Amino acid sequence: MSNSRSSSGRRIAVISTSYPSDDDDAAGHFVKTEVESYIREGHEVTVFAPKASRQHSMARIIGITHLAAFGSPGALTRLRWRPDRWVGVLLFVFGTRKALRREGTFDAGVTHFLLPCFWPICSGFSAPLDIVVHGSDLRLIEKLPRFLRRLVLRELGSSGRTLRCVSEDLSRRMSKWVDGKISIPIRVQPSPIEVPDDLDKLQVREKLGVGQATLIVIAARLISSKRVDVALEAARLLPAARVVVCGDGPERSRLEKAFPAATFLGHLPRRNVLEWIAASDLVLSASRQEGAPTVIREARALNVPVIATAAGDLKKWAESDDGLWVVPELSRQAVAVAVSGAASLKAGASGCKPVTWSSSTSVPGSGLGVVNN
Repeated sequence: MSNSRSSSGRRIAVISTSYPSDDDDAAGHFVKTEVESYIREGHEVTVFAPKASRQHSMARIIGITHLAAFGSPGALTRLRWRPDRWVGVLLFVFGTRKALRREGTFDAGVTHFLLPCFWPICSGFSAPLDIVVHGSDLRLIEKLPRFLRRLVLRELGSSGRTLRCVSEDLSRRMSKWVDGKISIPIRVQPSPIEVPDDLDKLQVREKLGVGQATLIVIAARLISSKRVDVALEAARLLPAARVVVCGDGPERSRLEKAFPAATFLGHLPRRNVLEWIAASDLVLSASRQEGAPTVIREARALNVPVIATAAGDLKKWAESDDGLWVVPELSRQAVAVAVSGAASLKAGASGCKPVTWSSSTSVPGSGLGVVNN
């Protein structure tokens, strides 16, 4: 990596258990978008992430051995499938700690996910450290034995630590968890995302062979917590609609048997998933365990209506977004209203307006802001 950088540039370490292996890999794409924002601002970034076969990025990537502990459809699911993969988690922890020491001094650090990227990997990290908390983090922390929770809290209370929560709901929960135990700055800031600017709705519908049918898309990992079965039941309320499911996971076989009319496309490159979303008349989401759900943000960035059950900050978003319907539960009336709104948008628009869902991401310890364009 070139050593040339602006005088205000910093040397930043980014540690994540999820980072795309190439441009089409959806895993950790929000981390890559953030990293490239730092680089455009003149910072020198080194990413420590699970080793993959191909890694294309503007940043320097150090791939760490993990024995397939991380990857689709998520680390916890993969560890349940194969408990022996916990050895891979340990290899990732010790390998990343060793690589951090080998790389020398950093001016700042960013960790995506509390476990294991903040603790125990960054235990003793001397530079300012911004810890990004995502939807599953707090649930995982709460399941730890009490003595381990104390160790995590003690490290969070070290000087130079800040917490960045991707949703207000998560921030409230984190504040309650640390209240009275440690003092740490907590702010709310969804991770930045990018969507392509060339996904014209009519063109992608023609490419995918959608025709004039009403298209409903469900894009999710096929695991029980995503409640894809609930979304598919809601889609049944529109028997004339074509229903497409993008994603894979342990629930796939059961769901295919239970919903034979739906088309299951499995794991797809990120651009292909975004094409199906852009082509759709409606995106459905039934998950209740979300903070700032990426799929919903991507759909709205592509001007695609979404109907979702209440989770995270969705109810607040819906107050200022006429294309987002948030309901206590997916129902016939909710789906009918959403599809009616989608039909109005479809009739009045020749394509998707290119949008980037942006958020200002600060470099820890620098006072600088990075805005994703």
